[in-house]
Amino acid sequence: MPFPLVRYFLLASLVFFVAVGGILGFYYRDMAVSRMLQQQEVANTNLTTVFANALWQRHFSGLLADARDKSSQELKQHSRLREIHADVLALMRNSTTYKIKVYDAEGRTLYSSEPAQIGEDKRGNPGFQGAMAGQTKTELVHKEKFSAFEQVVENRDLIQSYIPQYDGVSPQPVGVFEIYSDATPFLAELRRTETMLWLLVAGSLGALLAALFLIIRRADGIIRQQAADKERAQQQIAQSEKMATLGQLVAGVTHQLNTPIGFSHSNVSLAIATLKELGTPLLVAARLGDLVRALPADQETVVLRLGKSRQTLAALSCRGDEAQELSMMLGDVLNGLEQMRELVANLRDFTRLDRSKVIDTDLNAALKTVIYIARSSIPTRINVIEELDPLPPAACNPSQLNQVFLNLITNAAQAIPAEGSIRVRTRSEGSEIVIEIADTGAGIPKDVLPHIFETFYTTKPRGVGTGLGLSIARDIVHSHGGRISVDSQEGLGTTFRIVLPLLAPETIQTL
Repeated sequence: MPFPLVRYFLLASLVFFVAVGGILGFYYRDMAVSRMLQQQEVANTNLTTVFANALWQRHFSGLLADARDKSSQELKQHSRLREIHADVLALMRNSTTYKIKVYDAEGRTLYSSEPAQIGEDKRGNPGFQGAMAGQTKTELVHKEKFSAFEQVVENRDLIQSYIPQYDGVSPQPVGVFEIYSDATPFLAELRRTETMLWLLVAGSLGALLAALFLIIRRADGIIRQQAADKERAQQQIAQSEKMATLGQLVAGVTHQLNTPIGFSHSNVSLAIATLKELGTPLLVAARLGDLVRALPADQETVVLRLGKSRQTLAALSCRGDEAQELSMMLGDVLNGLEQMRELVANLRDFTRLDRSKVIDTDLNAALKTVIYIARSSIPTRINVIEELDPLPPAACNPSQLNQVFLNLITNAAQAIPAEGSIRVRTRSEGSEIVIEIADTGAGIPKDVLPHIFETFYTTKPRGVGTGLGLSIARDIVHSHGGRISVDSQEGLGTTFRIVLPLLAPETIQTL
């Protein structure tokens, strides 16, 4: 089945481009948010310095001292809160700061721009804990509803910072500032920029995808054309190899045909000569029969007056068994014709032209046909042994497999320099059929064995071997969904093993 290059390219490219766009967008957003947090953290730190300079000594240091022995309810009612709130509000006017809170070292809220939160315990808050460890902690949070000084705002993105505060004497923080700054306008701008970036990236990647698609589609067309050309070339090579193999069998087939033709011709000639000799006796017998039929029924004697026929009758030489000999000669002619008919039938089965048809086939019968054809070119000193176990029908292209079997049997015969044998074995193993063709020849050298299935590789003399037989055999077996392997030992022989499935694959490539 052809590989759907364009389809997989589009799917892979779309997944890749979406992933790249997502990564770029995420990276841009993460980088922008991180830079915003860093900048706002610096701004909040600077703002805290302003608060500390303006309010710490004036308000918060005293509040910090007073809070040690006061309860949360007493802190909410502290007399300094109104004045502190007024000063904080004056400092925050026209700024993006929405909320300010001040904690003591114990985590109690000494002051909040939202008075209801004064006195709350924030010791477990990670931001407070980080600030008490000497680190400024900043994060981006979203609030659906939020109290900001004298108003309530909704659906805002805020930058929340916890900033340690020192008294200049102790190395440990004596308190923590918590500041909320509005980041909603910045994030809205970030989203607009992110959308534009997405459109730019999508446009660029889309243009790149379109260019690559045109290139891939063109390349796919070239590949398909090359594949079609290659398939046609393989078909031509396979047919040429098959005809070359048949050419090698012509001499043997000619001999097999000449033998019955020769004795049939001789017997027919003898039969014609015998029939000529029997011509006169048959005429005499026919005339005698006419005379007998003309006599009355009660007359039992015939008087012959030979006259001028005496000399002719005396010259007749007939033993009486010529008809039996003639029957035997014609019987031999019929036997010769049967041999020729069988040879022609096997040749027809082997060379059938329907190479693309897949049918249920008795591989044992196919092997017998191939062996019959191959024997015409195999020397009589080589014995072909058939060990064919019963096999279920296999869906295959018999014409293609016949070519494989003939090639392997012919190669096996050529590998036997003197007397020897070729053993053809078949067996069924589950859903597979195993065919083995073993010879007692010289074997394949170890340095040659890895190359025997390579196209155009041959160890035969120039003009004798094409180097295509085993390569084509391998391709045919693979196209049937099967396997072909070889086991060889120098001096002991070679065994080729073919394993074929009973069910043909969806497409058997025509080779």
